[in-house]
Amino acid sequence: MSAPSELSPEARRGVLVVWLVIFVDLLGFGIVLPSLAYYVHLYAVPAEIEGLGRRLGMPDTRAVFVGLLQTAYSLMQFVFAPFWGSISDRVGRRPILLLSMAGFSLAWVVFGNAPTLGWLLLARALAGAMGANISTAQAYVADVYPPERRARGMGLIGMAFGFGFVFGPAIGALLVSDTFLGQFSAPGSPRIEQLRLWVPSMFAAALSLLAFLLGLWKLPESLPPERRRRAAPRGRVAELKGALSRPYVGPMLGVYFVVILGFSGLETMFSEFNLQHLHLPASINGLVFTAIGVSMAVVQGGLVGPWSERLGAPRLLQIGLFALAVAMAIFGLQVELNPGISPTVWVGLVSILVGASFSFCNPTLLGILSGLSSKDAQGEAMGITVSAATLGRIAGPLIGGLVYARVGPEWPFVLGAALVALAGLLLWANRPGLVRALSSLVAPSP
Repeated sequence: MSAPSELSPEARRGVLVVWLVIFVDLLGFGIVLPSLAYYVHLYAVPAEIEGLGRRLGMPDTRAVFVGLLQTAYSLMQFVFAPFWGSISDRVGRRPILLLSMAGFSLAWVVFGNAPTLGWLLLARALAGAMGANISTAQAYVADVYPPERRARGMGLIGMAFGFGFVFGPAIGALLVSDTFLGQFSAPGSPRIEQLRLWVPSMFAAALSLLAFLLGLWKLPESLPPERRRRAAPRGRVAELKGALSRPYVGPMLGVYFVVILGFSGLETMFSEFNLQHLHLPASINGLVFTAIGVSMAVVQGGLVGPWSERLGAPRLLQIGLFALAVAMAIFGLQVELNPGISPTVWVGLVSILVGASFSFCNPTLLGILSGLSSKDAQGEAMGITVSAATLGRIAGPLIGGLVYARVGPEWPFVLGAALVALAGLLLWANRPGLVRALSSLVAPSP
């Protein structure tokens, strides 16, 4: 990775360290996400919760816990992202980034050694609070890049996300495989099942600790004392009111929220579905997630831009939402629709279709919301967009877990498909005016 020549050597070094911090965050997330259900099934559900689940028609509540792990992570991200960003405006970026990496390492240690499901949940909540450092990392990039080059800096942050999501599941697949863990314990033994949790967690903890030490050694401060904020920041309610006052922003935020609400249920219940319904090993999940990440990178890097220019962003988004709804429905009903090929190959193909379809939706929606905002309010617009997505990631996994446990394994994905189709209808109702609004914003001034 190289930074623009306009940056000083110290600033280039700082951006590289921040890039590595975000990459390590997402690498750990990608290592663990495909195996969440396998970790939950290592523990006994408390008798009180089991009894409540039976009264509510849920004979096995583990799916709910899988959803809760992801909800706790996203909820703490939602709460702490503005907090860390605001504090970093006062004390500087470096202390917050160092604190978050040390805390991330601690969260992974707790996760890998959790004695109960409650401790597992607590560890995910702590990881979410520390993973909210993305707002501080973005602020660091905004500090050191000149305004005309800032988009490139934010693109580097996006690249760290993409790399983390591609390499994390691949590393996780290796770390939980019988081939690797068989070096330390006999396949099928209780100890090897515990190692499936402990080894990836300690690996992620070690990476976070290394990132902390690198930052301690090489990360310069990007915000000098004279530029630090003294006044209170603008609240989220005020930002939301400002965003919703712009034409078509409200409906597009609604589309984004509903899409993430439906998709995050699939993303979280993926491992439970593969474990309980398809009976696949944890290592297969990691490989499938890696294939999804590669397909998303190919679509976002090579197809979204040209197709958006050819079709227009609203039309491309409409096509993407339709394709995503169909792909998610097929995912949920893949046992019933399997044409007779291997379940492993079939789940891989369907998952790649889901990932590719989502890749047409997400960047196109972000581009539309950015296009509806003035040039001097891009940061605020992206902040509100992230908030809408995070709210979807808070509610989606919990709803997915409840539906899985109460109704059946196929239904979180069918419900998600219905939600995405609903978002498509909302877009369709607003598309003519949206096209005019976007055209007027990009039209040259007379």
